[in-house]
Amino acid sequence: MNNPTLRRVLVVTTVVGATLGGGIAVAAWTSSGSGTATAKAGTATAPTTGTVDASAITTGLLYPGALGTAKLLVNNPNPYPVVVTRVAAGTGAPTGSGGIGPCTATGITWREQTPQTAVAADGNATITLPDAVAMASTVDDGCQGAVFSIPVTVTVASS
Repeated sequence: MNNPTLRRVLVVTTVVGATLGGGIAVAAWTSSGSGTATAKAGTATAPTTGTVDASAITTGLLYPGALGTAKLLVNNPNPYPVVVTRVAAGTGAPTGSGGIGPCTATGITWREQTPQTAVAADGNATITLPDAVAMASTVDDGCQGAVFSIPVTVTVASS
């Protein structure tokens, strides 16, 4: 390219083209706005309890005037893990069965527990609660060897 005029035209055209191209990129319009998004929380489902075979209790047996061990199966129907924060006496009276004679279970009481046991989402856990049940010294003689069902209320918290 020996023609100086042609060379100037190409340089000017290149500079003008680069400037206009850059100007177009810089001149792109932007905008933003505000509003709200919507989300909805689920509802917690209450845990349920199940009985544990009495043969699983081999220590902490009840005797008149003593404390004993209780076992409790806690089912978590929620899609998130929970922690059992409290096990308190429920509504109703304890019942006893399988003793050597008549057993009214009068004198069997629950002692509130705070186990802090984790239960997986949609899972269950067996909780052993030492010293959770008290047997008064006045319990029927027929309660020897009996298995007691004690109503409890279980409180859980998401973990």
